[in-house]
Amino acid sequence: TDVGRWVVRVRSGLKAVRHENLHPAAAEIPDAARRGLGGAAAATAHLLLELARSGGHRALSAVMLPACVLLWIVATLAGCYWLHRPLITPEAALPGISEMGIAPPARGVYRSGSATVGLLMACTVRLYSMLLLPHLADSNAAARAPESTNMGYVAALGVAVQGVFTLETSVSPQTSLHFAGAIAFVLGTMWHADASNALFADLGDSALALSPAARIAIGLRRVCSEGLPVMLMLVPAGLEAWQWATSNQLKGGRLQNIISAAQWAVVLNFGVFYCTYACDFWVAIEAS
Repeated sequence: TDVGRWVVRVRSGLKAVRHENLHPAAAEIPDAARRGLGGAAAATAHLLLELARSGGHRALSAVMLPACVLLWIVATLAGCYWLHRPLITPEAALPGISEMGIAPPARGVYRSGSATVGLLMACTVRLYSMLLLPHLADSNAAARAPESTNMGYVAALGVAVQGVFTLETSVSPQTSLHFAGAIAFVLGTMWHADASNALFADLGDSALALSPAARIAIGLRRVCSEGLPVMLMLVPAGLEAWQWATSNQLKGGRLQNIISAAQWAVVLNFGVFYCTYACDFWVAIEAS
């Protein structure tokens, strides 16, 4: 404005703000949060070094690995949401996941967090092939063991790619790589889950079959992979088709909120899926 103020849109309407009162969102990050992030990165690095030294045969570090996949997903989403919150439109209750990686400072958290999740997922799939597949060698679906491992690596690579090559506001090679990575993560996880569920359907008299914790984990993975993801992805698509067919427009960005909520639910659902391998790792190591 002529009096040296910026006019910004907030949830309550337009506000005129003096330029000296404007500051980057990164300035709102408490020092405790910065130290916590550094500590988490150091702890994760220590965990990976411990896994490399032990070859994945120490129960505590093996159990912590898939648990860290879920923890890093939650921490990345929470951190990006906190930093991206000033940019959320007033009618949006929840931003899309890819949207949070468009602008700094949330973009830095999105990239580093996604790369870490991808690395942890790849290490989890490696432990899966080392610790669990030998127990499933006599399964009727044993031929799908390489398939389950390879598609797990595809999903891990997809997470890292969509995180490093963040979404842009225009069509570009980077945007194409971002969507390719996101598709690889979703399809790779579902393909890995389908092969893994088939392998775990016939445990015979292995240690995994005798463990109540392992059986609960197997059942939870089925819930997380066989019906819930498809439902979460079909609901927004169904609402959009209904809106188009009936010419009924959802007000206040409700459709966008539903799509965003479905994205968050799918990603967290897959995080829980990988986290459940912690129970299987514990049982397999204790039985060896």
